[in-house]
Amino acid sequence: MENKVLLIGNDINNATSNYTWENLLDDLIDYAQLTKKPSNEKKPFPLLYEEIYLNSAFKYGIKESRFKKNIASKTRHLLPNDIHNQILKLGIKTIFTTNYDFTLEKVLTDNIKNLKNSGYIKESLYNIFRIYKINDYNFWHIHGSELAPNTITLGYEHYSGYLQQMRNYVVTGTKGNYRKKDFLPLHTRFNENSINHESWIDYFFTHKIDILGLKLDFVEMDLWWLLTYRSRARVSNKIKSANIIRYFYPKKYESESKHKLELLNANGIITIPIIMYDNDRIKYYKKVLKYIKDSP
Repeated sequence: MENKVLLIGNDINNATSNYTWENLLDDLIDYAQLTKKPSNEKKPFPLLYEEIYLNSAFKYGIKESRFKKNIASKTRHLLPNDIHNQILKLGIKTIFTTNYDFTLEKVLTDNIKNLKNSGYIKESLYNIFRIYKINDYNFWHIHGSELAPNTITLGYEHYSGYLQQMRNYVVTGTKGNYRKKDFLPLHTRFNENSINHESWIDYFFTHKIDILGLKLDFVEMDLWWLLTYRSRARVSNKIKSANIIRYFYPKKYESESKHKLELLNANGIITIPIIMYDNDRIKYYKKVLKYIKDSP
């Protein structure tokens, strides 16, 4: 399964963990020492995070690094469930995750705290090259890692800076950005057959990717931009990639997710509904994984 990749979101943790984004929000508010809980209705999470952080920073002088260390400390308590085990049994060795936690890696090792970022380019803030290797598995934490709290991508400013770095890597090239190497624009590298997969971004143009457990809200501006660029590059024949990307979702949410599914389809993403009974996430993800295992 060398030509396959998984992109995994936080919902696989929700199958057994009671720690949700609402809990994270409440913890942030408590840590910020805000006397009044901000209204989160209609506010994109990255902007809501900015509101919480800025109110606390102005009032108490709390540094953002402390916020992120606090978040990292919460994710360290998450433990793998049966789905994490089943995912690794698929034999797909390249795994992307938007999660900060290391629940997948914990299936393979108890020595999480000593894992090192093996990225070709060492990053202190962003996650274009961030990768952790265990045996022959490669885990790309594309939204940050609990082992490097400053890389955790939450606020609007961080998302915007990340997107800028991604666009440089893909569209314009990175001349002068890194000491170790300058990267040509991706379409040049693709057409010269010189993509070396030093970044997780490269795989979006070369490998079959199955997406599961990821709500893919529109606040994930980095991923939506990448999917859109990929489609535009294919339409214009700038990049002649033919790789397949599939998005799995519970069929029960099909109606309320119609707007998102239409946009995914417009970007050439295959959307696959899977029946979920009684909100049983364990059984649902086992069906998803069976589908992935049985399909070419």
